[in-house]
Amino acid sequence: IFKPTLNESQKGPPTIVTVARLSEEKNHRAIIQALLIIKKSIPDIHLKIVGTGPLESELRESCDRLGLHDNVSFLGHVRNQNLLSSIVADSDAFVLPSREEGLSSAVLEGFLVAKGTVFAVMDADGQHDMGLLPKLYNAAEGEGGIAIGSRYIEGGSVGEWDEQRYLMSRIATGLAKRLCKVKANDPMSGFFALKREVFEEVLPRLNPKGFKILLDLLVHVPSSTTVKEFPFKFGVRSFGESKLSRRVQIEFLEYLYDVTLGKIIPLVFVKYCIVGTFGIVVHVTAFKLLSIIFADGAELTFKGFSLSVIGAIETAIIFNFLLNNTWTFSHTKLKGISALIGFIKFNAACMLGALANYAVSAFLFSLGVAELLAVVVGAFTGVFWNYTINRLITWKN
Repeated sequence: IFKPTLNESQKGPPTIVTVARLSEEKNHRAIIQALLIIKKSIPDIHLKIVGTGPLESELRESCDRLGLHDNVSFLGHVRNQNLLSSIVADSDAFVLPSREEGLSSAVLEGFLVAKGTVFAVMDADGQHDMGLLPKLYNAAEGEGGIAIGSRYIEGGSVGEWDEQRYLMSRIATGLAKRLCKVKANDPMSGFFALKREVFEEVLPRLNPKGFKILLDLLVHVPSSTTVKEFPFKFGVRSFGESKLSRRVQIEFLEYLYDVTLGKIIPLVFVKYCIVGTFGIVVHVTAFKLLSIIFADGAELTFKGFSLSVIGAIETAIIFNFLLNNTWTFSHTKLKGISALIGFIKFNAACMLGALANYAVSAFLFSLGVAELLAVVVGAFTGVFWNYTINRLITWKN
């Protein structure tokens, strides 16, 4: 995020600042490699790294090895917010090298620390025409809305895309346009600018999933928002790799659900139920296999419960926990000791859910409700209990 150029009298060595935990997902290695390239043109360039973390020693050693010792300062964790604000304000560029959290969340982080009146987003791999930035800036500043670099208006082009990617893009664009509050021919563009006031007004409603932040903005802005599009030709990538992975495609479909049916039935709950359905299959399969294994010891029980039943229940619980942790609650995925503690909590919640299931079924049956209906209502009670409790104590947002 570049800031206005300082007057010559105010200038010292050009300074880049990054503020983030020094961990894998923040991808500081990319900044250091970029600094090595920048130094060839700007020998006195200086990078200030604010933050601590498990990669600090490795990053320090990397800077020494690459001859960047005099170009990089590690400032550690800056607790004083005024001091941190001053460090950022005095820099020429602020960089967020986020990698795994997704482009949308990284862009939001950037917007939240930016000081200007207009925010802009573009790829740094050469695919977006930097020369278009002044037009986007002037349009956003002058009309107080959103200005988009568009591939799908007269004069625009997707460049050298193959037919498969072009077709996928057109289908995704067609779906996206139906959701937007304002008219835009290229709501999936990654090249745009917007007025600060537009962002601040819509921020509480944003759902930054995946890498199409513009779509999220267009879905949530007021219908009176001004949108202006400028044609550009999508260039050839100079470096890096495509973000269009299978995971990103799934995240796009999840986003479409989130802003439509997700308003009624949350996507996380749907995922939880899907996992539970697979868990039933795992439970039955495990029971059959364990029954075969214990065939010669059919009387093997623990406190009256068949070992096959107990083993099948725990197998299903383990399966459900792992899949929920990896997929359903991937945004709050538990790791290390937190995963072990979470697994214990998940077991406890499921046990209580089973008791709630049984209690409701037995109560309804005692009132004369049909057995099948009582069982179904009890099962749903267990599902809602497990989901609610696990959201509250196992995977906290």
